[in-house]
Amino acid sequence: MKSAPKKNISFGSSPDNEDGLQLKITFDEDTKTAYGDYTCPAKFQGQPDMIHPGIIATILDEIMAKINEAMNFDTVTGELTVRYLQPAFTNEPLHLRGWFVKKNKKVIENRAEIENEIGKIVARGKGKYLEAGD
Repeated sequence: MKSAPKKNISFGSSPDNEDGLQLKITFDEDTKTAYGDYTCPAKFQGQPDMIHPGIIATILDEIMAKINEAMNFDTVTGELTVRYLQPAFTNEPLHLRGWFVKKNKKVIENRAEIENEIGKIVARGKGKYLEAGD
């Protein structure tokens, strides 16, 4: 018996996951960059009115994973380093961007950052992604 295709219910990017972030990230093939805008609802706060640091890490990982997907790399997260530079607030527009850095054998490296509405970078991420399969 053939099983039905699995539905994408990714916490970070699936529009079908009501409890998730539902990030909308676009990829630019020419520059190998991903970008988007996001306003985080209060349900994802840590300290009052601040986005939980784990959510910030998830957003950075999702941006970098989108780059891999768009470049047809089937990957899993191998390493994620996050640098929190200042608080990010709920209900405040954020600008997301990430870029491809390099590929060595089966490891893809990307970078990402989140900027607040006045142009200050609130967090930066470095990711190493392992090609799945084989």
